[in-house]
Amino acid sequence: MNIWALCSLITGLINLTLGLYVYCKNPRHPLNRIFALFALSLAIWGISEFGHRIANTPETALLWIKAGGFGWCFMVGFYIHFALLFARKTNYLKKVSAYIILYAPCLLFLHLFLSTDLIYINEATKMYWGYTSLPGKFIWVYTAYYTISYFWGIYLFIQVLKYGTTIEKKQVIPMLWGYTATLIIGTLSNVIFPWHGILIPELGTIIALTTATGAFYSILKYKLFIIPVKEDETSIPLIFNLEKGTVYFTKGENSNRAYKVFIDQVSHGIPGLCFSKFPAKKIREEYKILYTPIIHVTFKGREKDTIGYKDIEFISSTILDFIEKTKTAVILVDCLNEIIMINGWEKTLCWLERLKEKCTNSVLLFSINTELLDKKQRLYLKENLRFFAG
Repeated sequence: MNIWALCSLITGLINLTLGLYVYCKNPRHPLNRIFALFALSLAIWGISEFGHRIANTPETALLWIKAGGFGWCFMVGFYIHFALLFARKTNYLKKVSAYIILYAPCLLFLHLFLSTDLIYINEATKMYWGYTSLPGKFIWVYTAYYTISYFWGIYLFIQVLKYGTTIEKKQVIPMLWGYTATLIIGTLSNVIFPWHGILIPELGTIIALTTATGAFYSILKYKLFIIPVKEDETSIPLIFNLEKGTVYFTKGENSNRAYKVFIDQVSHGIPGLCFSKFPAKKIREEYKILYTPIIHVTFKGREKDTIGYKDIEFISSTILDFIEKTKTAVILVDCLNEIIMINGWEKTLCWLERLKEKCTNSVLLFSINTELLDKKQRLYLKENLRFFAG
């Protein structure tokens, strides 16, 4: 097997898997859909490169090369679209002209690539790593286009790094490294070197794996795509009228009362987020919660779809990021006893005060067994949180 072709296939399949994973996490949200399309464009590029590197004839190789154009021509538009959504520059996307700016160049370069020799020469050339195509005389135009576009995207990510929430800042760092590596190494191996007669295997698709890895790392470690999703609304009237900007708590050994309030809110169009000491699957099955994000809080620390009890800064950052996206939401935490036990009362108290200060247009709801608290802690709850009797 051609090792260079195999590398292209592996990176293409990884990008395809990542795109499907992100899409399935929340197919309703534009951020997930556009990222999935971006990953798909990288996958098309990689898989087509595998095809023309192992092709037996120049004619077959050329067909694979042309197929790859649908990937690398559109990846830039999808990349900038994703960056705009992630940086919350959604006002730009309300105008038709924005989509023309994003995707008209993609269509133009695809047309030039498929029908002329201006971008890449319209023939397959045999190299020791397989068939490939050599740059045309106007490849510099495409190079300038995607370089400017990539720097635009990097600028948007840097803005997130400067002004975003704590969790967004953590999310964007691995993506910045991934996109930067792809830009530099991909440009050198795919354009600059062959343009100057230095013929080496193109590394663009392979190095694009850093883009996939950066995003995948953010998704798993920092829950990049925890996006607000509303439940299907019920026709039953709202039972509990909660006051925005208020922190409530319910008493008891179990959390049924708190979940009853929470479900009432999310089933009436209010975005919700739940932090639970129970696995998400158990909560969804028991309380019929279909779409609302549920994060399992455990003693083990961060694993897939879990957060450790020690990570209260990460929990608060996730809450604030969620509220920023929704503007108003209901947040349920059914594990306050465990958080106090692991972090201590003073640290938990500071954490609660910061949340109270920030959640001015949303509702925080804690389920807590007050029998496990001391007198000082119960007094704080009584004076600073509102008891919900149900």
